[in-house]
Amino acid sequence: MTPAEEERQINQVKAHLAAAFPATTTNVVDAAVAEAYHRFDPAHVRDFVPLLVERRAKRSLASQVPA
Repeated sequence: MTPAEEERQINQVKAHLAAAFPATTTNVVDAAVAEAYHRFDPAHVRDFVPLLVERRAKRSLASQVPA
């Protein structure tokens, strides 16, 4: 995966999570994605990074939503 493709997919993750958590601000979604994304900085195989970022960020956002 090229860096440009990875960036495109991460932007799609942000959009998808913003739609899934409409009560959450864009800044909070962006921060959750950025935090999850940076955890995979040392990864050499990048093919699944966007998927793993989405899962991790989604868990983080879900834990912030009041029950």
